[in-house]
Amino acid sequence: MAARHALVAGATGIVGTRVVERFAEDGWRVTGLCRRPPADPQGRVYVGVDLTDAADCISKLAPMSDVTHIVYAARYDHPEGESEAVGTNASMLRNLIDAVEPASRALEHVHLVHGTKYYGHMLGPLAVPLTEESPRARVANFYFEHEDWIRGRRRGKRWTFSTSRPHTFCDDYADEPRSVALLIAVYASIARACDEPLAFPGSDKSFHARTQFTHVPLLAKAIRWMSTEPCAADESYNVTNGDSPSWSALWPRFADYFGVEAGGPGAFRLADYVADKESVWQALVRRCDLQRIALSERVLWPYADYVFKPEWDIVSDTSKARRGGFTPRIDSAEMFLASFDRFRENGITP
Repeated sequence: MAARHALVAGATGIVGTRVVERFAEDGWRVTGLCRRPPADPQGRVYVGVDLTDAADCISKLAPMSDVTHIVYAARYDHPEGESEAVGTNASMLRNLIDAVEPASRALEHVHLVHGTKYYGHMLGPLAVPLTEESPRARVANFYFEHEDWIRGRRRGKRWTFSTSRPHTFCDDYADEPRSVALLIAVYASIARACDEPLAFPGSDKSFHARTQFTHVPLLAKAIRWMSTEPCAADESYNVTNGDSPSWSALWPRFADYFGVEAGGPGAFRLADYVADKESVWQALVRRCDLQRIALSERVLWPYADYVFKPEWDIVSDTSKARRGGFTPRIDSAEMFLASFDRFRENGITP
């Protein structure tokens, strides 16, 4: 069998980083695409390319004639709380495929990383569990542009595609400011330093609603499966940890880990809570010899509103993937605690 060559777009993001690792560990040749290649690539190959620029894509990517798989985990950056640019995100995917597909006779599969915004989980209560056949949200979303375009582009071709629909990424990858595990760890550390209980930022309804998470290494493993599994050709899959705890079930375990009292729902904005806590954080940085970074840069605090706000159950059905043979599951509480351990070990939180 010819060597597999995976092209990973968004290779330095939270998902792309784990996808590069997963495929490389499995012996694949991997080329990462990103705006700014890392200074220390650990022997891996990265190409700096602007996916919004069709000419740059052709210049940098058209020479790659042996690409067998593409994983698209890129997205156009946007301020938290604002709608993502549908047109720009759609053109980025088109620019990439237009540059690579004509040159690569070996192309076998294209995978697109999407999410549960496909169903409109953030807009209000939905019939749960969400299945891959649940209707699309009635708002514009680049996922729909991606999916419709790739389905048409794939018609009559030998290559196939798949999409994944994860929810709330979790990882101990600390360079991603949209990290709910890191957000909780930093918040809990500040609450402990201030001798305050760990109050839940959302409402009572959101505290008791069921939610779900996707451990990013699990997602990378699922993408690896979809990329080579025949039954995954031209299919979409929900990818979550497989459980759906409430915040009220998780919160006491978080408080116990950090040695603080578990508070109840407070219905406040976490960004407001930390607005005057920079001096508290810097004192922790000095005392505990943590990585020196400003509190406002360590975590994207407005992201907390997105995570803790929903007052309704958000539960995806992952049985389709299990029926296809992808069976790994993760206990979300244990996942969070393991991430907290890594943050401490790496000098990120005290």
